[in-house]
Amino acid sequence: MGNVLTPLVLYGLRLLIVIAIGGCLWCTGLILFTRIIPSAPLETIRTTDGIAIFTGGKTRIDVALDLFQQQKGRYLLISGVNPDANLSIRVAQIAHHSRITLGYDALDTVGNAEETAAWARLHRIRTLRLITSNYHMPRSLFELRYLLPIVDIIPHPVVGQSFLKPKWWLDPKTLYLVIQEYNKFLFALIRRPIKDLQAILIPRGQR
Repeated sequence: MGNVLTPLVLYGLRLLIVIAIGGCLWCTGLILFTRIIPSAPLETIRTTDGIAIFTGGKTRIDVALDLFQQQKGRYLLISGVNPDANLSIRVAQIAHHSRITLGYDALDTVGNAEETAAWARLHRIRTLRLITSNYHMPRSLFELRYLLPIVDIIPHPVVGQSFLKPKWWLDPKTLYLVIQEYNKFLFALIRRPIKDLQAILIPRGQR
């Protein structure tokens, strides 16, 4: 009986060690992730060729439209617009609204990045200010810089009230939000190389 249990015990110990190491790595990565979440916009004075916003809240849209009206960007893309929203009415009242594009196709961050990349190529954008929530910025930058490697992208995070607290990580809702975004960021880091490898190994006609 002892001879049978010994391999099982060893296997269990090894499994626990692997889980413990994986948990430590995940926690370390989470701490590092919180440190790359921007706390304020950068280069706010600089004018860019374009401004792009990944929608998700009224505050983001207000910031984007204010920057456009301050002539901080020649063109503006609002990506991921809800078809039921009346945003087009508001945009029509803004000067130079013909330079504002409302994107309705994007359903997620990957879609936002793809929509923005196509728009940037169309307008020959070389410098771009990206607006989204601060906790969403690392993944948004990763996806967009992957598609637009030669474009200078300036992050312009919108910081929510919960992140203005000195110890925001003590707020369960905010911490849960960050953990969700961290897991999505990890998935993006894995998905992109796999997609590149598939593009190399699988012929175009077989995809």
